[in-house]
Amino acid sequence: MLCPNCHTDNAEGSKFCETCGTPLTATEANTAASSASMTPQDAPVAPTPAGATPAPAAASVPGPGGAAVPPIPMPQGAAGMSAPAVVSAPAATQPTATVATATQTAPATATTTAATKPGPNKLIIMLVAVLAALIIAGVALFLTYRSEVWGGKSLPDPASIASSVTDKNGKKASAVKAKDVTAALKAKGLNAKTEKVFSGKDSGEFIGYKNAAPGARVKAGSTVVVQESAGPGVPKDTLGAQVNKVTETFADMGVPVHYKKVFVSDAKKNPEGSVVATYPAAGTGVKDDEKDKGIYIGVAAKGDDTALPIDVMGQDVDTVKSQLESEGHTVTVEQRFSSKDYVGKVSGASPAPGSSLSSGEDVTLYQGIDASDTKEAFTGHDLAETGGDALLGTTRAADGQWCTNDGKCITIDNYKVTEGGSDNADYTGDYDGTLIACDAIQQAYCSSPKADYLVTQDYGAFELMPHISLTNFWANGKMYDGNGVHMGDSWPTSGEYHMQDLFLVVPTGSDLQGLEDKGYFDKDALAAAKKQKAVDTNRPFILYRDPKLYDTTTAPYNGAGNGANPFLPYNGYNGSKSDIVKMKPAPSDADAYYLVEASEPDWDSLPDADVKAPSTKDKGNSKDSKDSNKSSKKSGTPDAASLKVFSDLAGAQYAYTIAGDGSAFTTISLDDRGNFSGTVDEADMSSGDSAANAPRIQTKFSGKFASATSNSDGTVTLKCDASAFKIDDKSKSDKSGFSPCGTFTGYPSGTSSDALPSEAQAMLVKRGTPDGPSDWMLINTEGSGIFIRTQK
Repeated sequence: MLCPNCHTDNAEGSKFCETCGTPLTATEANTAASSASMTPQDAPVAPTPAGATPAPAAASVPGPGGAAVPPIPMPQGAAGMSAPAVVSAPAATQPTATVATATQTAPATATTTAATKPGPNKLIIMLVAVLAALIIAGVALFLTYRSEVWGGKSLPDPASIASSVTDKNGKKASAVKAKDVTAALKAKGLNAKTEKVFSGKDSGEFIGYKNAAPGARVKAGSTVVVQESAGPGVPKDTLGAQVNKVTETFADMGVPVHYKKVFVSDAKKNPEGSVVATYPAAGTGVKDDEKDKGIYIGVAAKGDDTALPIDVMGQDVDTVKSQLESEGHTVTVEQRFSSKDYVGKVSGASPAPGSSLSSGEDVTLYQGIDASDTKEAFTGHDLAETGGDALLGTTRAADGQWCTNDGKCITIDNYKVTEGGSDNADYTGDYDGTLIACDAIQQAYCSSPKADYLVTQDYGAFELMPHISLTNFWANGKMYDGNGVHMGDSWPTSGEYHMQDLFLVVPTGSDLQGLEDKGYFDKDALAAAKKQKAVDTNRPFILYRDPKLYDTTTAPYNGAGNGANPFLPYNGYNGSKSDIVKMKPAPSDADAYYLVEASEPDWDSLPDADVKAPSTKDKGNSKDSKDSNKSSKKSGTPDAASLKVFSDLAGAQYAYTIAGDGSAFTTISLDDRGNFSGTVDEADMSSGDSAANAPRIQTKFSGKFASATSNSDGTVTLKCDASAFKIDDKSKSDKSGFSPCGTFTGYPSGTSSDALPSEAQAMLVKRGTPDGPSDWMLINTEGSGIFIRTQK
């Protein structure tokens, strides 16, 4: 069978041409073969259809030189021919034969033309099929990629999450919470880890993904770090950076930022313009009640003889002491627990390193100690009660601020917790909240040799507990104290112990492994801690016993008081060591409250640093240091002279005796910025009990002194800010000693009683010091409040 397209001779019965793939039919193949074998003379004459008139022969026309030109046949549309057949010209004497030949050839030529029309190409068909398959596969891949069947998971767009988050009132949230982003990630099958970052956004808000952008693809099952706002604060890496590298960061904190010159002695170690101190300390946040005060950034400046350089930290104690004494200062050295780098060296000072010093100002240097000096820090020498040395229950070596990596802090000052821990609202006595390490209750030293207090052992670590927690219990909805409070005929026969604050202090070099071997920590808590980042043992830290980690925080108390309190170390008298609950949490980097050793100078006494900070969207921030300080003044920050007075007056407790029988008294605490808080404490005489045994009614109040002025006679004048005074029950304002909140006069220790008002003289007689006050006395010159400082 001959292919009409390429003329290849194919086997009989072939459907397609073996060479070009053209479809073959028997008719087409035979016709093509016949046409190819015919000559013009053999071609059959096409019959004339019935009724048709034969086409006339074309007349010959003369050619050049008179020669005849063959006639040109005309197309026959009825035959369906696509083109006229071209026939070789015969001799001029045979015109009729020529016409007949042409007529007879035309149908065969038409058939041949139709048979040679190209047909479908097998290769093209295959290519088209492959292309179609590829297109379908591509669409499928695209759709499955978009639906995250493969190719990883896309990070959620926070805007889409915000639209689905509602507040407690059912309204759409205006900000995205980090916890909601975390939930969205988990819904996609991704793991999420939260990292807190200081920012001007409210605490808990979503800041962004670490090292990734919304919509980015990550591997399925991978861990994504979600950055959560911790509110405004000072990032850890601020210290040591050049100040112009951090201004952008602080411009967006949403609080005032103050740049201050801080003096240094070694410009090579602390280059001028570098950040050498901050408030709050690097790695900690701004307290809610200090957001108007804002952030202080100390910028290194070359010091002179009128300053205590900040870089005395880590220097030899004797060398610094001698230098200060040569400049006319009186220097005292006290021990404080410190990191490994500062042991045996200067670990701090008061005034703080970096501060300006007035002529002849007294300076206290803190010498760093570690676990090897724990017992010495608690030892009293040549005690009259013991006729020699004894281990005391208290120490100031643990004073300072201790903070976790995420900014939670505990501050211990003058034996008491002033920040952190629980709300010990029931601790109203002079010693109730004093932290002790053993049962030094009726004496200053540890008494029981059988007790299990860590301070008496060789681990280097020790516990600190509120003094009253060793003797108190609860019954009838109130607290009773076996050491004297509420004792009388109505003494309850049953009650319960409450879990109260307990702090495990671990100085540098403590035997942590020994504590683990002792079984001091809860087994499950220890196992959990081992899976976390290890604690840094080169820094002293505190573990705060967290009541939230315990299933129960109460235990029965019997009236005889002979059962062990399971929430305290074994006291050697009641019960046994096995009765005591184990410590939770166990040591880990996340749960440790590390001692903050960054120095904090007297910020408001320091000159402004010449720093240009970028403008911010928050009107509370400043464009430069001077504007920031103006903002500070508007917010009520006392001036440097007032702060100096407040520093001298600051005390953990001032007492105002309202009634001589103890039925009513008021106490206040005053900080070094003039802020005070206090309690009016009254016996509920309606109970029928005596003043000593009656339930107590307490009324809280707070306020601040706006300014303080030193007078030439040694007294000071304080101006109370009436607009800032707040009290829970206004009817108790008179008993608070701050009615009105006006002018107070402060009289220093040694003031003759003759210089005091008669009411103050009468109070001193009752207190057994008729010649004059033994410490600062603050008198409301317009009211009845007379406060004597009883604790610094």
